[in-house]
Amino acid sequence: MLLDGKNIIVTGGASGIGLSIVERMCEEGANVVIADMDAQRGKALEARLNSEGKVSWFVEFDASKLDSIDAMAEKAIELTGGVDGLVNNAGVTRTIPILNITPKDWDWIQEINTRGLFFCLQKVATHMKDRGGGRIVNIASIAGKGVKGTSNASYAASKAAAIVIGRVAASELGIYNIAVNSICPGPTRTELLSKLDKSVIAGLEKNAALMRISDTTEIANTAVFLCSDLAIGITGQSINVDNGLIWD
Repeated sequence: MLLDGKNIIVTGGASGIGLSIVERMCEEGANVVIADMDAQRGKALEARLNSEGKVSWFVEFDASKLDSIDAMAEKAIELTGGVDGLVNNAGVTRTIPILNITPKDWDWIQEINTRGLFFCLQKVATHMKDRGGGRIVNIASIAGKGVKGTSNASYAASKAAAIVIGRVAASELGIYNIAVNSICPGPTRTELLSKLDKSVIAGLEKNAALMRISDTTEIANTAVFLCSDLAIGITGQSINVDNGLIWD
């Protein structure tokens, strides 16, 4: 197994892409801390995984609150004995035309997607530095590289920030044996995507080089790879998992 015995935190791990990442990490032998606001889903996922012989813990946390980030990380370290990997997946968005974005809308997205991501990274990286290394994966988006059709400008800005934060962190933390990378999903089959009109989905498929839309497992597989020893020489990268919608 690629992650046998590794201790990994997945933020926003109770649903969507985060849920698939948690499941795949466990399948590859990792012990996973599921960090999420949704206690009902998080506890149910923890119970299911543990009943299957996996090792997981649910820790409730709010990525918009610094004290909650600190408490989550400290609890994860206590539960696992030491964290080897962090997948910074927690994030929010909704469709808002650029002329309709309010300061409240902007701040809601930035507090979680940018500020929360950064301070999760900083808190866990501080621990990893003392531990002798680790792997951090930011879940960004091709929206952060300027793709057309994003949900809103604040979301796109937050995902561009995730990529840049990852690159700066990779540059500064490499000396401590900490690798930092970003995954940039394209349209992915989640609950949010299922609400789109079928003609919109068909258009997305037509524009992709592979003529399809990603399943959440494809994002999860990339996260597993980046947290594994197979990716030992990879840091500071932003990897698109979008079936060929963009090439950057």
